[in-house]
Amino acid sequence: MSASRQITEREVRAKRAPGHKLHEALRGRGGGTLVVRWGAADSRWYYFRFTDSQRRQREIPIRVATLAEARDQAQALVDRAREARAEGSDLRAILDQEVAARRREEQARLDAAAAAARTAEHGTLRAMMAAYVAFLERAGKPSAADVERLFRRYVCTSPDGLADRPASAITADEVAALLRGIFEKGHARTAAMVRSYLSAAFALAMRARRDASAPAALITLGVTTNPAAATERIPGAINARDRVLTEGELGLYAAALDAMAVSSARDALRLSLLLGGQRMKQLLRCAQGDVDLAAGTITLRDGKGRRQVPRLHVLPLAATARAIVEARIEGASDAPLFSADGRRATRIETCEAVAGEIFAAMPGDERLIRDKALGAGPVQLRDVRRTCETMLAARGVSSDIRAQILSHGLAGVQLKHYNRHAYMDEKARVLADWEAHVAALVRQRKADANDPAPASSAPRPTAAVVAMAPARARRGRS
Repeated sequence: MSASRQITEREVRAKRAPGHKLHEALRGRGGGTLVVRWGAADSRWYYFRFTDSQRRQREIPIRVATLAEARDQAQALVDRAREARAEGSDLRAILDQEVAARRREEQARLDAAAAAARTAEHGTLRAMMAAYVAFLERAGKPSAADVERLFRRYVCTSPDGLADRPASAITADEVAALLRGIFEKGHARTAAMVRSYLSAAFALAMRARRDASAPAALITLGVTTNPAAATERIPGAINARDRVLTEGELGLYAAALDAMAVSSARDALRLSLLLGGQRMKQLLRCAQGDVDLAAGTITLRDGKGRRQVPRLHVLPLAATARAIVEARIEGASDAPLFSADGRRATRIETCEAVAGEIFAAMPGDERLIRDKALGAGPVQLRDVRRTCETMLAARGVSSDIRAQILSHGLAGVQLKHYNRHAYMDEKARVLADWEAHVAALVRQRKADANDPAPASSAPRPTAAVVAMAPARARRGRS
């Protein structure tokens, strides 16, 4: 067919055999030709045919649906083909380069979108918190579980979606708003803890490039500021308590524990008291393998502070403490020493609840508060540790030995690098004396409970108070 006339729509729509072609000369000298070619199943394809600078016939596919679109695109290529010939270039090569450039641009766009998606998933405050918790777990820090719980409960559920925003974009105002929400619900101490842990996580992310121990995931966050540290401290969050139980109150507490049904919580509370007021969290983390009955010791792990490795805190077991521990050893060495089911360690909240019921049932007998300087008011479980040290001091135990028994104040250069004395004999003597003292307090409280009070005096604690067993323990729960 002659290439001097235009192809019509009717001709294009006509059914043709595969390989059939129609040609249409385009405007302009040497402009080229529009070609319509039929393929299988009556398909149609458009091409722009032209002569390059080397006088070779070349074809460029035109991927459109209609004849009019194909003619417009082919005509637009005429001028470009002429310019390419004048410059000694090849239009096909130029178009291939443009296609490659567009593909590179599209790939760059896709890569940027993927990077943004990865940042949205892994560069968020949530990801930073997860990396910080993993860092604490790898370092063996007991606080890891508490940090994870606080983050999950208060930060990840923030109504403004703060956890899913890029960590590097978080501002001090946003952190303050988060803390304000916690504080206004009456949780000042919790708000302070969230602030402290967030500040520590941001600080770790800031130094991640220079700290080989920091998780590599923190490096990509691009954190350069610490918005949590820039917020003001929570007022009223740290209220140092000064409540100290009197000997009468401590006798009531110890007698109530003795009278309770056996449970892991009751045994943990008794052992903590008999060991001079050990930290409950550390005691509850003890495994059965931490007890050496041959040596008569129990080993706690003190991970408080910035220790990378918990300090081994070895304590001798006096007679009653040893009996408590012996009764609880019945499984594998890695099983929790204090557990209701043999698998999971008893929670400190359970112990606090048991002790809280004992404290709540204590009589309001003013004669028990012999020294107002000791502080009055409700008793909490943490007051028992303070009470033990206060009474040990009153019994003439030196501050050095008290520090060895209670595992505090042991970070000085002398103790850290030079003094390797284990103080086991000293601790054994003090704890045996302390155990005898607690037993004497219990006997005194029982004697007082059985001694009727004079009619003119305030009522003394009854035998029922001394033998009280919290409902939680009477049900055999721990």
